[in-house]
Amino acid sequence: MTTTLAAGGCTSGYEALGTHTARVLINGGEIDDRPPISCEQVQWVWFIESLDQTPGFTAQVRTGDTIQAELVRIDNLGGFTGSAWNASVTVPAVEADAEVTKGTFTVTGTAVGFYHDEPAETATATFEIRTDC
Repeated sequence: MTTTLAAGGCTSGYEALGTHTARVLINGGEIDDRPPISCEQVQWVWFIESLDQTPGFTAQVRTGDTIQAELVRIDNLGGFTGSAWNASVTVPAVEADAEVTKGTFTVTGTAVGFYHDEPAETATATFEIRTDC
């Protein structure tokens, strides 16, 4: 008995392997490569992170009655390294927001850190991370 198995499709890259990627914008500009990511849910918190730490990112999103970004760490994406978190007082101001629509996570905000061409200068950058987990 001979069994033939054929598979076809248009998917290539990480999606073909079942790995998700993220669309990342720094200061409105999309980074060239969409990093492959992992998503893990522990109780009400989602941990979304790039498989590579550098360049890469980590985001923690709390779900439940309200959806809130708890922490975002950006490491050398778009030439920027920094973080954002939800705290009552920070200088310069940083913030992170999140929403989940039809399984797509969108995390936005302003991070504090530095640009790699001027590492001694504290700077801020806006960011957007969008992915489905």
